[in-house]
Amino acid sequence: MPYINLRLGGSITTEQRQKLFAETTLLMNRVMRKRKQVTVVHIQQAEAQQWAVNGIALSNAEPMAAYVDIKVTAGTNTTEEKAAMLSETMKMLCDIVGLMQEACYIVIDEIPADAWGYNGVSQATRAALKKSAVAVTAAD
Repeated sequence: MPYINLRLGGSITTEQRQKLFAETTLLMNRVMRKRKQVTVVHIQQAEAQQWAVNGIALSNAEPMAAYVDIKVTAGTNTTEEKAAMLSETMKMLCDIVGLMQEACYIVIDEIPADAWGYNGVSQATRAALKKSAVAVTAAD
């Protein structure tokens, strides 16, 4: 159940937005083994001048700035998967949006299973219910 927030310093087209939604969802599925059906991608845009690198406000003529926050359940991905996700996300941004600032940060937040969920049920509860269902099936 990942949630991905892409914060961009500059404008993108409707086509770029759709590609970012689709490609981010595919990356989460392919690299991080997350179900597409519960993957949420949120894109926020601000004018380039709202971003600064090295204390200097950016302009529309410069490469775009970005901050990508990826939230997943703690312990569900390997170090190698997370490293691949960081690399693939940066490549995807460059492919879709174009040249990016060097200070383009991608963060993978690992949230404890009991501290988040979807549809009103925590990930810890989902795991417990799934485990008990498997135990009941095995006992039959």
